[in-house]
Amino acid sequence: MKYRYGIPLLLGILVCLCPMQIYADDTLVIDDYINDHAHIVDDDTEEELNKLGYQLEQETGAQVVFITEESLHDQDIRQVAYQTFKKYQLGDKDKDNGILFIVSLQDKLRYMEVGRGLEDVITDIKSQHLQTDYLVPYFQKEDYSTGIQKLYIQTVQVIEENQTGTITEENEEEDGIAWIMLLPIFGILLIAIYISTQRKTRSGSTLYMVPGQKTSLHIKGYDFENESILVSSQDPSIVSVQADGQLEAHRTGKTKIFLQKVGSAQKDYVLIIVSKKDYSSRNRDDELLEALLWGSLLSGSGRRHYRGGFGIGSGSGGFGGFSGGGGGSSRGGGAGGSW
Repeated sequence: MKYRYGIPLLLGILVCLCPMQIYADDTLVIDDYINDHAHIVDDDTEEELNKLGYQLEQETGAQVVFITEESLHDQDIRQVAYQTFKKYQLGDKDKDNGILFIVSLQDKLRYMEVGRGLEDVITDIKSQHLQTDYLVPYFQKEDYSTGIQKLYIQTVQVIEENQTGTITEENEEEDGIAWIMLLPIFGILLIAIYISTQRKTRSGSTLYMVPGQKTSLHIKGYDFENESILVSSQDPSIVSVQADGQLEAHRTGKTKIFLQKVGSAQKDYVLIIVSKKDYSSRNRDDELLEALLWGSLLSGSGRRHYRGGFGIGSGSGGFGGFSGGGGGSSRGGGAGGSW
């Protein structure tokens, strides 16, 4: 009889403690540059942004990570951002140039945590303006995917404009010697660029254009001159395509160009992204990227220290397996709000 009230009371205490145990670790899971746990970003946009984040990290060491959640279950979004940022050590070890952006859909909350190395570039005011200019208007229309896309691209652009090509005084003399050593590398890169422009695009890849641009479609396995090929645009108002594979971009947006040989059941496509800024130079073939990496190694400069990051593997866009960058220094401040 003495256990009559003791057991129910104990069970009640355990039930009350369960939520505390579930959310005691106030950090979120990161396994890619775009971590869409709320499922509000379409697949094409997620692939595009993961690729953009990977390229940014290769160029600057900066890691820009976005997380979407259905709910934070009454947790403080600022504390969650700080602890998650710290846990995964976002950014380059020497530069602390990581950025973490969190969206909680049900709570209608947004927050951007900025590493110490980027605080002079993306101040709290700048961060707030980026969010209110490029994300909030689309979120208010429930066009979440576009809002995430706009904010991510603009954030990357700001980092690139302020970090690419920075040279410190102590390295000026070393840079002068490095430039002389790099002359043979430039010749290799010019050849690589020429080869990359002549190489045919693979099916399922992405091409970048600007409004008014015209180009020819070259897809591996498709010969427009000697084969009968059915070709069409998902949205001709964005990009139109002629029977001979000629493309013309009309306005910003994205669409797919579908291809199919007459008599064949196989149907392929190429994703076309039209934006005001030309991103094509950042989307060369893998051979060009490899040449750049080899050039960096051969020059012996080694000033850009890349540590950790995303391994090429599973995950959206082929960039999975997040292991952090070795940075993670943050003052615990940032900017955010609702929408």
